[in-house]
Order: sequence, then C-alpha cells, then structure tokens
Amino acid sequence: MNKSPASIAARYGTTRHSFRRSLPTHVLRELPRQEPEVVAAMRRAEERLRELEVRSEPVNLKRITMQDLRDFLIAYCACFMAVMAFIA
Repeated sequence: MNKSPASIAARYGTTRHSFRRSLPTHVLRELPRQEPEVVAAMRRAEERLRELEVRSEPVNLKRITMQDLRDFLIAYCACFMAVMAFIA
C-alpha cells in the first residue's frame, strides 16, 4: 500500500491549513460508518415517529391563561437570575 503524503491527501482530503498540515495522518482518517443494525433501528424509529401524531394542537392566542403568564414569568426570572449570577 502506498503511504506517500500525496496518496494520504487524496484519500482524506487535502490539508490546506497549516494546523491541519501539522497533524499526524491518523487524525485525518475518515469517520467510522454506522453498523447496519443501527441504521435499521434508526429507520424504524423514524417510521414510528411518522405514524404517531406528535404535534400538539395550535395555540389560540386569545386564550392565554394566568397560569401561562405565571409560567412565563417564572422562567424569565429564573433565566435572568442565572445570567446575573454568571455575570457577578
């Protein structure tokens, strides 16, 4: 097998950036492909999701309740406090 830099570059793509050029060749190898069982399981999961009705009903903006406002304010205040604690 030819281990020249030209053959490695042709196989894994060219390394035009100086940082990538300085990396060893084993770092530039291709990512592993998924196993056939994994691909089949992913397809089955996608098919099940298509069959299920996962979307909720559309929200009527005229019917916002006090609980919706409370939930929004609690989430807003919690995020605000987290950001302020991070900044301080």
